[in-house]
Amino acid sequence: MLTHAFRLPPRTDLKAELERFTRDNGLRAGCMLTCVGSLSHARLRMPAAAGDAEVFRAFAEPMEIVSLTGTLGPDGLHLHISLSRSDGACIGGHLVHGCIVNTTAEVVIGELRDFEFRRSPDPATGYAELSVLPRSAESDPSGA
Repeated sequence: MLTHAFRLPPRTDLKAELERFTRDNGLRAGCMLTCVGSLSHARLRMPAAAGDAEVFRAFAEPMEIVSLTGTLGPDGLHLHISLSRSDGACIGGHLVHGCIVNTTAEVVIGELRDFEFRRSPDPATGYAELSVLPRSAESDPSGA
């Protein structure tokens, strides 16, 4: 496994930067190893049952990133985030655009070189779900 580590500065959109990193580095199968830092604003897609309307909640307050986990690939990212509020209460949900870095976000991503993550529609869930495939030379123009 290769590892990538970087820091995001204040006022950057966490998801947009992770998408950019995934695209710019040609990640075929990435996993979030860790992320710590803080947000000044958060926007989350809340959990729901299949078929329910999507619900988004926005928070405009300083919060600590206590967990960020998920997968990164050429067909998209699937990431969940947990945040701690000033009173210690935690909130969490799907990471979406609108999560703005406050002071820093220290990110470490693992790159699984033997696999390729693809996403295709799953009629049972209504979402594009993960397929884990062996990585082949044909799926990687660099031959890595």
